[in-house]
Amino acid sequence: MPTLEAIEDDDNGSPFLIGPKKSTPELEQLTKEEKNALFDQIASQVAADPSAFQRLTRIFLEQTTKQDFNTVNIQPQAGYVCKTHVVESTRQIHKLGTIVYINICYHSAIPAPPIASEAEIQKALNGAVDAVYRVPLSLGQVRYDDRGALVLDACINTQPYLRSEKDLDFRLYILELSMEYVEALIRNPLSREFTMPNTKCIGQIPGRVLRLPKPSLITAIQTEIKPQTEWQLKPQFAVNQAQDLLIVVIEMPNNDFASWTLDITSTKILLKIADSLHTIPLKQHEIKVDHKQNKVDFYQKSRELVLELKIASKNQYI
Repeated sequence: MPTLEAIEDDDNGSPFLIGPKKSTPELEQLTKEEKNALFDQIASQVAADPSAFQRLTRIFLEQTTKQDFNTVNIQPQAGYVCKTHVVESTRQIHKLGTIVYINICYHSAIPAPPIASEAEIQKALNGAVDAVYRVPLSLGQVRYDDRGALVLDACINTQPYLRSEKDLDFRLYILELSMEYVEALIRNPLSREFTMPNTKCIGQIPGRVLRLPKPSLITAIQTEIKPQTEWQLKPQFAVNQAQDLLIVVIEMPNNDFASWTLDITSTKILLKIADSLHTIPLKQHEIKVDHKQNKVDFYQKSRELVLELKIASKNQYI
């Protein structure tokens, strides 16, 4: 449930602002690999809609915990090798000219790239800034051969690997992607003048453990991106007589609570969703807008916004 913050009132009433969810201990415990796996899964579902990708990534990172991932042991299969070298030494451990071998390997457990048209794939191969096609990649830890060269294993899904074997442009795309991952890991730029040794791999590729989203989380992602029916504002009202509280339940169109604001006056609720402002009259009731019992909760699973508002006594207005 997101944190809902009450903002101090001005002379016109006490507005409530729905604030973004704060970082949770569960989120902080997710590893970079787990976050990347989640990014890849979401991207594969919404490749053609970057705005939806950003929205879903934010929502699912806020809700996902380590219990939403499975541990999978895999043995990457050797494919081909890229040999390059460090062209700028920013860390003494990786000196200028240090040889770097990148084993391009594959396994079916690595998330597959999104289903995309050939035109979209070509945009990615050409480095277009608006390209949405991406190939998930799992990079292993740095190893060293007997001459001190760096050896890393870049593992991709079987399907893009098979294409890279027969499509030179696609292979160059995979090699560039792999070098970018390696540069980020070792914090040294690599030369783009590379060779491809006549071998499937340098050294023995070790097995690795992947942390991948569980099927239940994937199903939740798929459900989230299904086309939604047109949303209609249908608030429900109830009264808690014992505590003099007006209960208002509003089924919301989505979980994107960061884009909502909520203002309360004595006689109405002003709910803004994105750029649309909705006015909800409070019918026969008047509200104490600054009462300490007033609160707002949002339940993500049911998408229900629940307001509990203190009803003003009639004598107050005599």
